[in-house]
Amino acid sequence: MNRQKLFTMTSLLVFLMFSVILSSAAAQAASAEDIEIVDLYSSIDSADVTLHSGAHHTDITIDADLILDDKVLISKRFIIDEALPDTDITKVVYWDINSPAEEEFYITRVTLSVAGSVQKTQYRNFSYGGPALPRVYIEDIIPDSRGVSTILSPYRTMYGTQAVLADVEYMLVDGDTVIYRTMDRRVSVVQTTPLSRNWNVRLSNNHPYSARVKVAVPSPRLRDSVIVQYADFTAEDDARITELYRDETGASVTVEGHSQVPFAGDIIFIVSKDGKTVEEIREESPILMSDDDETIEVEWGERLPAGNYELSIELVGNDDDLVDVLDTIIEAEEKRYYDSSEAPTTASEKTSGFGTIPAVLAIIAIGLLHQFRMRLR
Repeated sequence: MNRQKLFTMTSLLVFLMFSVILSSAAAQAASAEDIEIVDLYSSIDSADVTLHSGAHHTDITIDADLILDDKVLISKRFIIDEALPDTDITKVVYWDINSPAEEEFYITRVTLSVAGSVQKTQYRNFSYGGPALPRVYIEDIIPDSRGVSTILSPYRTMYGTQAVLADVEYMLVDGDTVIYRTMDRRVSVVQTTPLSRNWNVRLSNNHPYSARVKVAVPSPRLRDSVIVQYADFTAEDDARITELYRDETGASVTVEGHSQVPFAGDIIFIVSKDGKTVEEIREESPILMSDDDETIEVEWGERLPAGNYELSIELVGNDDDLVDVLDTIIEAEEKRYYDSSEAPTTASEKTSGFGTIPAVLAIIAIGLLHQFRMRLR
């Protein structure tokens, strides 16, 4: 009986161990399939790699190498602590080549590892300084705290320009991570074409960011022609005074946000006459971001006497810096009404009853005159 139990327990232990081995192998196989490199671009200046995670992963490593003639010139490593299910993560590599780059064919190699185990390796070849010309050019790129603007131009030949359809992707990069991206598909580039996109994420004041514009011209036969240009900027709060009403009793202004950095500054109303400040009121601005607007109203402590006054409205930012200012004039008019306590006695109240006496006397006199004439007859 004891042998039977021992045999049963041994069989169960072997079964459990075999199940664990199978589960571990299955987990490793699933891990290799549900996280992958879905996009890789590289040039002599920079590269970007996009991962797609189909499940929850931790301890992810990306190793990027720039290779020339089987020699690794530069290596960069990124550690991703966590990737949530069904998410994309894009990392940007800046090669920072110190010496002038050679006009050669280069290879970018990206290796993806999870928990120390290599899952994927992907390559991209590119040439630097070769005879190939892009089918579209990025003429300029200007980013700011609101968004990014760029200008595209088609390839020019001695016979004119060659129109193309391009996919334009706009990336907002914080450090080495893309925190926002959006795209214009099938943009017709027939001539110089300006484009703009706003950031739809909240930015931090005085924080450095980079805007990255990637233009791809799809090709049915060859690899898509891709070019990238990027520019750095520092995010700052910004707002503008758009509307104003003022008179001798007070003022109101409308303030509009012009940045993805939340504006939480102050609005200062300064009334002066002949260089002397008559009134100064400081109000907190509502929190504003791009395309938000709010109206702020104030009343003067006392009604301004008749005359001309200078009004200066200052918009002060999060760092107490002057963001916008509006100078104007108040033409204060004479008071045209009185309070009930100040209202003078009307003429009818002063001569109450006296207006009807002369009329009554006149009627009596006419009646007596009529009787006198009848007697004479």
